[in-house]
Amino acid sequence: MVLSAILVALLATLGQWWFFGPVTKCLVYPLTTGTLVGLFMGDPMTGMLAGANIQLIYLGWISAGGTMPSNTIVAGIFGTAMTILSGANPTMAVTFAIPFSMFGLLLNQVYMTVNAAWIHQADKLLEKGNLRGVRFMNFVPSFCMALVLYGIPAFLLVVSGSGWASDLINAVPESVISALQVVGGIMPALGIAMLLSYLGKKKLVPWFFGGFFLTVYSGLGLTAISIFSAIIALVMYLNSNTAQKQTETKKVKRLSLNKKTETIEVSQPAEQAAAAELPEYTKKLSKKTLVKTWLWTTSTEACYNYERLQALGAANLMLTPIRELYDTNEERVKELKKYMVFYNSEVFTVGPIINGIACSMEEAHANGENVTEKDINAVRTGLMGPVAGIGDTVMQGILFPILFGIGCSMALDGSYLGPILSFAIFEILIFGCGYFMFMTGYKQGKTSLLKILKNGTIDRIINSFSIVGLMVVGSMAATRVTVNTPLAIKVGEGTTTIQSVLDSLAPGLIPLGITLLVWWMLKKKINTVWIIIAIFLVGIAGYYSGILGYVG
Repeated sequence: MVLSAILVALLATLGQWWFFGPVTKCLVYPLTTGTLVGLFMGDPMTGMLAGANIQLIYLGWISAGGTMPSNTIVAGIFGTAMTILSGANPTMAVTFAIPFSMFGLLLNQVYMTVNAAWIHQADKLLEKGNLRGVRFMNFVPSFCMALVLYGIPAFLLVVSGSGWASDLINAVPESVISALQVVGGIMPALGIAMLLSYLGKKKLVPWFFGGFFLTVYSGLGLTAISIFSAIIALVMYLNSNTAQKQTETKKVKRLSLNKKTETIEVSQPAEQAAAAELPEYTKKLSKKTLVKTWLWTTSTEACYNYERLQALGAANLMLTPIRELYDTNEERVKELKKYMVFYNSEVFTVGPIINGIACSMEEAHANGENVTEKDINAVRTGLMGPVAGIGDTVMQGILFPILFGIGCSMALDGSYLGPILSFAIFEILIFGCGYFMFMTGYKQGKTSLLKILKNGTIDRIINSFSIVGLMVVGSMAATRVTVNTPLAIKVGEGTTTIQSVLDSLAPGLIPLGITLLVWWMLKKKINTVWIIIAIFLVGIAGYYSGILGYVG
């Protein structure tokens, strides 16, 4: 049990200490952490099922701009551990996860507040010319804080053993457990409704109903719905893709019919024109340095804090190119200072384009071009908002929820492929998109990003992904909101269940109605905490009144 406790404690620490985003960012998702907790505690199946149940209620939760609406790290790790320790049904995991998640918000506030002290220490070390000290402050103190706030409590929870947890769950009356299962059956409606609220432009909402009714009438699984919706979205994107390639013109001379030379203009791809104008620098960043800098971008949030957010991480990643471009320590200190200012953007997939642009501008600055420190920070500051909007929308708001939603569906069917494929595809997206965007930023500068923003490409991409997301969310509403009504009415000498009457109209009307009701509450700006409380009250009251039952 001690070894299990140590491993779970390390997992909890790494879940908050984002020292290497491609791996640690995945620990934000309970499907991943639940499976790992189960593996460490000797019950991977229960861990996977518990994590999947917890994941469903947090599908639509997005952490952006330094805010955290709910601590899914604590919810996934502590909620799963408590489920395994108590021997409870995995559907009960959400009951444990929600209070842990609320407590986790306090832990996150302490973590983000204390981390602000380390950037001031980094400022002092930089003034003394200690570049290694800047990197040290980005990693070590924040690790210690994550260990104290997350790791030690996780260790104590697991090492305490299962006796007290089992006694606790055994002391709860069977009827209360059944009522809480009804609550657990309703709770996924919150995560689904949050995604619907995020994706649901008026003109696209019908795709949600399309996914729902296609599932209930055809019986197609979530994977099939995903493939079907992806084909539809791709066809619609290709049909709407009328944007023309930007071209530049160049003048050439040719011999005319009257044997006189004349000047004409011919089109040339913008990329070729830009490449033709690239100057030859005496100081140039090597491919090795560029790759290392891109890898350092994955640790931008290692010392995330309320004061300057990602500033220390941004300075840490730019330390590598600055060391190659400048010869003396004094020059390096001077140039690194400009990156110690407030900075916050999406950093793993689309966001690296800003760092690539910064490297390109820093290279020009080092070679005597008319690029000032103010110019570099003006570009970084100007782009961080739009880039965050794109990255958080496409990745956190659409792709990752779809990915982990499909993973949850597979996991709840008892397949370990659910968390494995989710993790693998997540890594491919993080590494592939991040590297491509970083190199694009370095080679083409901000013009490539501005072109995408101006010609409407990003809007068409978002709409296409939204179609996939809405159909997947509709399918999940049909299969993962698992409540019905056991009510029956007398008809002549026999009885007829209300559920059979509803099913004759359209299968799944109760899950659909609950999901739409929660969506309406979100649109009315009702706080999610109150919605969670309402779900608990409705689920418990519905069970004891005989109106609602759990479909296990």
